[in-house]
Formats: sequence, C-alpha cells, structure tokens
Amino acid sequence: MSEKKTEDRVLDELLNNMPKFTDKRSKDEMYKLVKSKIEIQERPEKRNRLEVSMNKWLPFIISVASVLILTVLVSSFINKNESSTADKAQESSMAKDHMRTMDIPEEASMATEEDKSSDMSTMSGKIVSSYELVPFDSLITSVYENDLNGGTVFHFSLLENALSIPITIVIPKEQIDMDFPNKTPNSFELYERYAFGIDEISLGFQEYHPYKGYFLTEGKMLKHYLPVDHGYDAAPGTMAPYLASINEIFTDFDTFLRVNEDGSPIDWDQVGTLDEPVELKGTEKKVNYFAYNGSNGETYLAPNFNKTFATLSEALMDMRDPGNDIYTSVIPNNVTYTIREDKGLVIRFDKPLNLESLDVSEASRLLEAFSLTAASFNQSIQLENVVQESWDGINLSSSLPVPIGPNGFTLRTN
Repeated sequence: MSEKKTEDRVLDELLNNMPKFTDKRSKDEMYKLVKSKIEIQERPEKRNRLEVSMNKWLPFIISVASVLILTVLVSSFINKNESSTADKAQESSMAKDHMRTMDIPEEASMATEEDKSSDMSTMSGKIVSSYELVPFDSLITSVYENDLNGGTVFHFSLLENALSIPITIVIPKEQIDMDFPNKTPNSFELYERYAFGIDEISLGFQEYHPYKGYFLTEGKMLKHYLPVDHGYDAAPGTMAPYLASINEIFTDFDTFLRVNEDGSPIDWDQVGTLDEPVELKGTEKKVNYFAYNGSNGETYLAPNFNKTFATLSEALMDMRDPGNDIYTSVIPNNVTYTIREDKGLVIRFDKPLNLESLDVSEASRLLEAFSLTAASFNQSIQLENVVQESWDGINLSSSLPVPIGPNGFTLRTN
C-alpha cells in the first residue's frame, strides 16, 4: 500500500471516530463571541486606530472562528475514550455538517438590513478611532430638552475609586444621521457604536468600557454574555459599580440577565447561580444627588451610592447629609427648609435664600441637585422664599425645569 493511501486511511479513521459535536449557541451568540475576542485584542491600540472597513477584518474573523472550532473539536476528540462502532457513520456526518455550518462570522457580517433589525449589533460601516467629550460650558451642567438641538441623548458612566459617575452625552443630529440613517437608536445601539471610542482616561477616569464579553437583546431584556475571567463579581468594589453603570447606561430596557459565554446560567460569587433577570430602573431611579469632587479637579453631581427612597419628600430631606466623606451635600450648613404638597412638592426655605451669597457654581449645583432628585422620581418641584426670581436662565417663580440627566457633555468626532 502506498504512503498516500496509508495517510488517507488514517484520515478516514480519524473522521469516522469523530465524536458527535453539538453546540446550542445561536449564530448571533457565536458571532458576538468572536467579535468580543477581537475587540479585546484590539483594545490596547484603540486610541490610535484609523477608520477601517469591515472587509479588512473579515478574513481575520473567519480565521479566529476556525481556530476556536478546531480547538473545541480536538479537545472533544481527546477526551472521548470510546465511540460506538454503530454510531461512527452518523458522528462523522454530524461533524462534517457542523463544520459546513460554522462559518458564522462571514454570514453575520453579510447580514441584510432586515437581519440587523433582530437586535444583534454588527460591525457594519466604518469604525471611528475615537470621540472627544466636551463638557458643557455653562454654570448649569445638567442636560435639558433645549440643549439637544435635535441631537440624541446617550447616558453613560465614568468610574473612579469603585464609584460610578453618571454623565449625559449629547450626540449631534448630524452624527446620528450618519451613523444611524433613517433610524432612532436605543441605548444598546448607542453603547455599541460609541463606547469603544470614548477615552475615559483623558477625562481623568478609569478605563472601564467597553464591558468584557458581549450583549444581546431579547425584546426589553438585555443579556450580558460574560467570559470566565470577567471579574465583575470579585468583590463588592467591583460588583457595585458594574451594576450601577448598567443601570445608568441602558435606560430603555426593563430587565437584565447575566449569563456565561455559552448562554448557560452564571455563578455569581457570594450570590450563587443567577437564572432570573433583574429589574433595570430606567431613568426613574428614586435617588438623590450630591456633589462628587473628582481627582481631575472637576465636580460632578451623582447619586449617593445609588441609595433609593420610597418617596421624593424623603429623598429631598436626606440631601442635607450624605453620611460619608466621599460625597458632599450641595446644601450649605446654614440653609434649612421644609417640604409641603401643593399641586406638587414645594420646598420652602426657612430664611430667604440669596443665591448670590453663594459661589456661583455652588448655587447652580443646589438648583440642579434638587431638580435631578425630583426627576429621578419622574416629578418636578418648586422653590419658595428665594431672593432671586431667576438664575442662569431658570425661572424660579414656577416649577423647576426637569433635567434629562446630570453632567452634560457634547460628543465630537476626532
């Protein structure tokens, strides 16, 4: 028998002895898995990336997928001690069929516009290297309706010292029209598009985004597929900001489910197996706001460890003392007030409040923190016994305007 025939016979025997291989993950899940691994490899260089088209990465994606598939097949073959002779033909056929259908990334990248509407984010179009976040140049730093100018709000989160600081990014209409033609993106699509290009370090914060793993959506439920070494459950200092930032970013989803990379229920350290989704709070978080002095020298408005309250009155009265040294109350020590119900809540200062007696930034934060606290209950409030009738364009003789979010930034493309 020739050497070539011997090799062919050995190869046939190997194929016939291939174990039956099954994988319950969908094409969407496999594509997102491959995409997330590519992004992790690219992450150290993301600040210097130029615009590249999807076609450039397509061969690499297919190569990575092939390596993953072959690794799983070889591992399964090694661990398989016995294989029934009667099942050999069936197993070989199954293996060949599976190999023919596992060219997932290429299929996913060539999805039609109809396929894209199935809630799976794709790497379509061009990837922009980075975005610049420009803080609002105003005493009032929160975002209001009249700040949008047709733009879109992207709620985001910056991390420092295990604290999640919410920010509100206004994306100009021209950018949205270019990135999402004839479409209104949801929070998940905004995150997928812009989070990778935000330089958190340049803003003076920890580099935290994008999250490890990948996301898929099922209606109003957001699912996070996490790798084994995700580390979000390593300690309370990693778990709290992770969950807080999820709540702050994905404001239009009702529930959130963490799962393993293969879609199975995940074991969360000190909690146990998570097999049920948790409720997301949306924009109605029922929190109150304090000042946080960042290490970059800037002051931000943020919830006090996302402590929640049953009523708005309770939250407003609690704003006088944060109960820790991390946050600072926006209310001066000599300022006291009462709260009453009068076709909505009214805060009346015990003594006339002269905003001009305060630092201009402190006076603005006082008004903003009251408004943001009320907005987190989906309510508005009115102030009484204030010397000024208006402050930086805010009419103080009527209910305070309802902000969309704290700590406003405008997104620009580099």
